[in-house]
Formats: sequence, C-alpha cells, structure tokens
Amino acid sequence: MEDIALKGSFFASIWETFTSSIRRNKTIIKATALTFFGVIIISMLVTFVAFSTNPRLSEWFKSLMQHERSYIAIPPPYTKDLYFFILLNNAGHFWNPIRMLVWVPLLGTFALGLELLLNGVLIGALSIVVGITKGVFYPILGIAPHGIIEIPAFILEFASIIRWHVTIIEALMAKVTGEKVNVAKFKQGVKDCLFLAVVSVTLFVIAAFIETYITPHLLGL
Repeated sequence: MEDIALKGSFFASIWETFTSSIRRNKTIIKATALTFFGVIIISMLVTFVAFSTNPRLSEWFKSLMQHERSYIAIPPPYTKDLYFFILLNNAGHFWNPIRMLVWVPLLGTFALGLELLLNGVLIGALSIVVGITKGVFYPILGIAPHGIIEIPAFILEFASIIRWHVTIIEALMAKVTGEKVNVAKFKQGVKDCLFLAVVSVTLFVIAAFIETYITPHLLGL
C-alpha cells in the first residue's frame, strides 16, 4: 500500500508541475500554436488554389518530392530503423549540433521562426497534394493518428526554446543595464524550459511509435 501511495504521490507531483508550467507559459504556447496552425491553414489554401488553377504545378511538386526521396534513404515501415529515423529527426533540436543553433539567444529566434514556417508549409502542402492524388481520407489517416501527439510535441518543443530565449535575454538585459538579476525568476524559467522539453521528447517517442507501426497499417502499406 505504501508503494502505491508513493507512486500516486509521484505522479500527482509530476501532473502539478506540468499544469503549473503550462499555466506560466500559456501565452508562449498559445502564440506558437496559433502561428503553427495559421501557417498550415494558409499553406493548404494557397496550395489548393495554386494546384487547381495550374495542374502542371502539382506534377512539378510531386516530381520534386520523388527526386528528394532519392537522396534521403527512408527506412521501410514496421522497423526500428524507421522509428529512430523519425524520432531523431523530430527531436533534432536536442542533439543535432546544427539544429541546436535555435537555442542561441537572438540568432536562434530567426532560425526557429524559419523552421516553424517551413514545417507548417510542408505539412499543409503535402496534405493537399496527397489529398488530390490519393483521396481526401488518405492524408487524414496518414497524419491524424500520430499528428494528434506529434503536433503538440512540436508546439511544446518550440515553446521550450522560446522560454529559454526569453529567460536568457531578460538576464542579459538586466546585466547590461546594471539591474539585479531576478535569480528566482531565472531559475523558474530554466526549469520550465527543461520540463517542456522533456514532455516534448516524451510525446515524440509516442508519436514515432504510432507513425512507424500503426500509421502504415492504416494506410495499407
């Protein structure tokens, strides 16, 4: 009984930490989510209009994607190789030296904004292209199962990076202007950044599993 009580207390503590972190960073999370979904919706509308008025553009885009796949060796579905390919790509900001540049204050803001834009455009454009060529339900089955977890993971990942930028820049500005750094606020900002990052990676782990072993089954691959 003691073990059960301890486990219950542990999970309750984790949940409280999570909800508190979300509350403190809700403005950042909301802004990131609105931007991300806004870019996806706009890119879907633009892609649909462009491909409807110019069918050649659709063919060009499909050939471009096929050409791109010839340079990137994507492992087959239902394999550990594909699982780690997806996971390491999604969580690249936490281990890839080049993509970790987004953590550099000020400079990383532009890189993060560009990546947010590119991710949104890619998801939106691909959804329309696949929907046109294979039917409207195909992109839904291909994106929704893992997307309901993966997209929140991306949003929390971007939010953790933005929280890091805000925390570091506020401390640097205080130093430059000769003001006293609010140590408690700085520590809380770093803790929120780390916690959001951990939650993000956890969601990426789950999403990668779904995309590797469940999504291909739904698509009949």
